[in-house]
Amino acid sequence: MRAGLGVRLFACLIALLFVTPTLIVAATSVTSGSMVTFPPKGFSLRWFQEVLTDPEWLTALGNSAQVGLLAAVLAMAAGTSLAFAAARSRFLPPALVTGLAVLPMTVPLVVAGIGFYLVYIRVGLSGNVLSLGIAHAVLGLPFVFVNVLAALTGVDRRVEEAARVSGATEAVTLVRITLPLVAPAALVGGVLAFVSSWDEVVVALFLNTPQFRTLPVVMWSQVRSGVEPSISAVATLITLVSLLMAALVLVGPAVVKKVRRRT
Repeated sequence: MRAGLGVRLFACLIALLFVTPTLIVAATSVTSGSMVTFPPKGFSLRWFQEVLTDPEWLTALGNSAQVGLLAAVLAMAAGTSLAFAAARSRFLPPALVTGLAVLPMTVPLVVAGIGFYLVYIRVGLSGNVLSLGIAHAVLGLPFVFVNVLAALTGVDRRVEEAARVSGATEAVTLVRITLPLVAPAALVGGVLAFVSSWDEVVVALFLNTPQFRTLPVVMWSQVRSGVEPSISAVATLITLVSLLMAALVLVGPAVVKKVRRRT
């Protein structure tokens, strides 16, 4: 059943409302003036050059990339493990595991930030990639859990039983059969965890120090003192990275399946 013309026009209008602010920010990032104005005055890439040559921005960019990658890896490991526990465990109630895994989605970010801050102060872990990476991994864990759990429910158990009948042990079946089948779902969840960490600012504000700040935190501090086109340039770069990750989510699973078929 095809959608009617009115539905399609309404969908296009909603999409336009979502996209327009991003397009406006991108337009203000290429202005030749020294203030954020729309329409932009002239065309220049000077603000991108300034951002990519400023040590403060580059340090923040590196911090965000490291935190995002660490958060994605930890979230993939923990989320996949919890998904297996919810789908295959004989001792843990699936509802309990699922509730714990999706709990970070329900906790307000301000509450989570305060909680992480209080815990890190007691254990002396703050102001570095590891501390913020663990915090963002917890926030990104539900993305991996939901994707992998959905993939596990779609796995034909007869394939695993055939491997065991052929002589494979539980560990070999897990590594050679089950994990490759859910790998695309774990990859999608990991990318989503990276994107959520890439632009997260609330928890990062609680855990940052003058020596360690991520890109959104630096943007927040710059906005409080005055909006310059360099902020728009950084926002555009963040958007481009997010779009690249979205493309990876769409293309990644198909590539993994194709490689798995060849091997």
